[in-house]
Amino acid sequence: MAQREWIGHLRRPGEGRPVCVAQNVSEPDNSRLAVHAELRGRVTVKGSGRTKGSCSTSNSQCPTHAFVAVIIPAYNAEQFIERTLASVINQTYRNIEIIVVDDGSIDETASIVRRLSNDDPRIKLLQQKNSGVASARNTGIRASKGIYIAPIDADDLWHPTKLEKQLRVFAAAGNDVGLVYTLYRTIDADDKAIITPKRMHPHGWVFMQHLGQNFIGHGSSAMFRRDVLLEMGGYSSRLRENGAEGCEDFFLQLSIASKYRFDVVKEHLVGYRRTPGAMSQDFVRMLISRRMVLESLFARCSEMVSPILSDVMFRNDVEIARLGLKRRRFAAVGMNFARVLWRSPSQFAKVVGATLAIFRRKAKQGTKLEREGRSSGIGKPFWDYAVDELFDRGENTDYRALLNNLAAMDSKLGPCGGYLAQHPERGTFAMPQEGSGSDSPFLLRGLE
Repeated sequence: MAQREWIGHLRRPGEGRPVCVAQNVSEPDNSRLAVHAELRGRVTVKGSGRTKGSCSTSNSQCPTHAFVAVIIPAYNAEQFIERTLASVINQTYRNIEIIVVDDGSIDETASIVRRLSNDDPRIKLLQQKNSGVASARNTGIRASKGIYIAPIDADDLWHPTKLEKQLRVFAAAGNDVGLVYTLYRTIDADDKAIITPKRMHPHGWVFMQHLGQNFIGHGSSAMFRRDVLLEMGGYSSRLRENGAEGCEDFFLQLSIASKYRFDVVKEHLVGYRRTPGAMSQDFVRMLISRRMVLESLFARCSEMVSPILSDVMFRNDVEIARLGLKRRRFAAVGMNFARVLWRSPSQFAKVVGATLAIFRRKAKQGTKLEREGRSSGIGKPFWDYAVDELFDRGENTDYRALLNNLAAMDSKLGPCGGYLAQHPERGTFAMPQEGSGSDSPFLLRGLE
């Protein structure tokens, strides 16, 4: 595969922000961005019967006909990879490539994928030494040709209409929409839905709201424009390098939200699996990973964002302490306490006080919130639910008020690019360098 090099920053007609464009060194081609910009044109063709925002069925690059790359990072995924691939193969939208990146598995993952690829030529297997989920996804993206990128973890499930419905939303969207997500249900090892999250589902400018709630919640729901993903430099491998793998999806989603609008398909089209031993089940590790992402943003955020981000970091630190102590993860709690103390002694005192207060209440708040997030139909197979069944945007009153306030901030800051005071080079965010004794950032490596 030809290497990519960054050839500078272009501006789309009528837009103020620069866009990084990558091209192949051996076969120069920046047509993907041009094609996408053309497709996003909001015109009505006289006499054609097409409405504003639609595109001709003869155009193979139209969002409703475009080539989609499905990227599946897999590490020792033999238990679920066949079910995951079946849910991708059975998509009603057929114009896809399916790239599975075996990240150094020592089980039968690769053998299963090879067998399935014999029956479906859209499946391609890539193998690499174990380098983490971010590296595996970036490997798949580099090898892909899709105009749109749709990642899915190797144990999750997609409803058959997921890709089709997301592409319809992209077809009606403008140039400033970089990501379309769907709702999800949490499933167990037997594909039974155990939780249907009760959350608000924002669209438009959502950076502040995503900071406050992480409403997407995982990596198998979003579909990205390829040019936007390349602009952001792909997934960050720095979290793994600093011992905090887990929130690579959240990191990328926030980086996109700082410059692009989101849209949503308000249907439960993803089965997000939680099983013992899965990375997402190590909640303390995930919270520490999230803490590192928030620190990176704090070094770059504007004055209006800073107070909100400080509050989000405070709540995250309290939750690390609460869960870590409850699960006897004393080393992790101690390291995070030391981190908070080094950065802000006053914040450290607040975190300790809030943690003690929670334990005095015997963590009733955490139990209540988890119970409120559960559906009334626990145990029903994921496939047996209608996509809009149990749809509920309910949140507790206080939390809904907070999110409404964040939405108001989004409406002010988003259109003028007011989230970050300093944008890193090449469209990437910077992470604080661990063990350096300073806050000097280093850049995340992009897709090179």
